[in-house]
Amino acid sequence: MRLEKINIQKETKIELHSKELLFLAKNGQPYRGSLYVKFDSLGESFDMLSFKRYITSLRNKAFYAEDIAYEIYRTIVQSIESKNLGVVVDLNARGGIQQRLCYGHAFCTTQKNTIFQLS
Repeated sequence: MRLEKINIQKETKIELHSKELLFLAKNGQPYRGSLYVKFDSLGESFDMLSFKRYITSLRNKAFYAEDIAYEIYRTIVQSIESKNLGVVVDLNARGGIQQRLCYGHAFCTTQKNTIFQLS
């Protein structure tokens, strides 16, 4: 699946975070986690709705956990031109083991508080 490209201002620094990453392991068991993407625009980005659809589409695909960050990186590279692209995936613990998978440009993940969060 390709992401729907949009034209934006060059040199825009973009950081994305989703707590809704869900995909299947090769054995059919689900993996859940958080996804972080960061890149500098070369005048292109992708539509947030198509990005959400892409993340949701991963639920129907099976990957080795170690390949998911690369798969997301590859999809972004095929869809837009950017620089300093990095993808970080923090998977929820399975079997007592926590995994963090990184591909591309290294960066520190940050998590913003939700402004309109209800208690």
